[in-house]
Amino acid sequence: MPVPSEFTVQAVRERSPKGTGLYADFLDNDDLGISLFAANPWLAAPDHDKPLPWDGDRYWKTTVASKHPYWSTIALPQPTKDIRQMRRDLLEWGYCLIEEAMSDTQCATLYGRLVEQAAGEREAGVALGSPYGQYVNSLVNKGDCFARCIGQDPEAVQAGPVIEQLANEVLGEGWICHSFLAISADPDRYPQRVHMDQGSLMPWIPAEAPVLLNTMYILQDVGEQNGGTLLIPGSHKTMVEGRRTGAIGALPPTVHLEAKAGTIMVFDGRLLHATGVNRTDKRRFVAIMGFIKPWMRQQENWVLTVKPEILSWASPKLLHRMGFQAVFNGGTVEGWGINYVKGQLGDPMAGITAFRTAIDAGRYQRVGVLTPGTPTADPARDFTLRSVITTAKDAMGDAWEA
Repeated sequence: MPVPSEFTVQAVRERSPKGTGLYADFLDNDDLGISLFAANPWLAAPDHDKPLPWDGDRYWKTTVASKHPYWSTIALPQPTKDIRQMRRDLLEWGYCLIEEAMSDTQCATLYGRLVEQAAGEREAGVALGSPYGQYVNSLVNKGDCFARCIGQDPEAVQAGPVIEQLANEVLGEGWICHSFLAISADPDRYPQRVHMDQGSLMPWIPAEAPVLLNTMYILQDVGEQNGGTLLIPGSHKTMVEGRRTGAIGALPPTVHLEAKAGTIMVFDGRLLHATGVNRTDKRRFVAIMGFIKPWMRQQENWVLTVKPEILSWASPKLLHRMGFQAVFNGGTVEGWGINYVKGQLGDPMAGITAFRTAIDAGRYQRVGVLTPGTPTADPARDFTLRSVITTAKDAMGDAWEA
């Protein structure tokens, strides 16, 4: 029987001219981005095929707040240990600075391991670069000190409880880790383009709260000379207002972040920022750990990335943060986790670590085509899902309802 002509690729294309699709007025609208650069031409990214220009107004041509003619009289966030002030700074400016978030020993441990790892990856030919410096990705595999930071273990990052509380308040409990990586600003390279970390959601910019919260581990003193992160304080509000009105007007200038090693910057996913230009002769590293809603797709595919030996000692909290806890609408394996909506820490109905462990051991048996009478007791049919279900039943006892 022939396929109806209306279902052919050609017919569908003819009846779907560009710009006429469902919600095209919203999804295809780039007025916000166009207006951003039209009203702020100094935000244009440099041409990486040409020398970096320093003439005229450029977003990378700035200084720290205390020296800036625009920002010097404005009370921008300062490093603090007071979580109440952190809340105020996050709401007003889109970022806050946690003073002594890492002890001297913790900071030195993370920095030493990072520098060593970066050099090792360059030597091994596995380093990933960019126009501004080197990426060191998947830090969970590159030192227990990094893995413990993902769980906000105070033994690795002493401000861990403060960070967790802020993340709970911004994203709701049950948030997970987007990724944990390090970025360098290498001497005399290019600046990163100005961006917001939840930009992948565009054209959605939720006004009520961000759906991504980021933390920057400042492992060396940063400032105007070594490529301290460029910020447009308060720009999280500008982006929200621009989405409401349909256009963005003139923005205030960028400013270099100035902070001591051991500080952690917590910032809103809607804040405009970028890596600055390093004008010293020494590479500058920061480590970045983002948090997202548990139903969102993580930047790091932890379920494939994390090494088996880390899974062997990982705490329930670390496993949850890496996405080894499924939720109804994300991260299920063979449907496991679909019966549980929230996927909170320790839920026996949502853990998926056993599937990954079975893969590592070469014994993962997926449920395929079955018919009545299939000998499911056969060792060759020792389905991993069945084993997971049995374990959950035993753990839940009378509470089992599936």
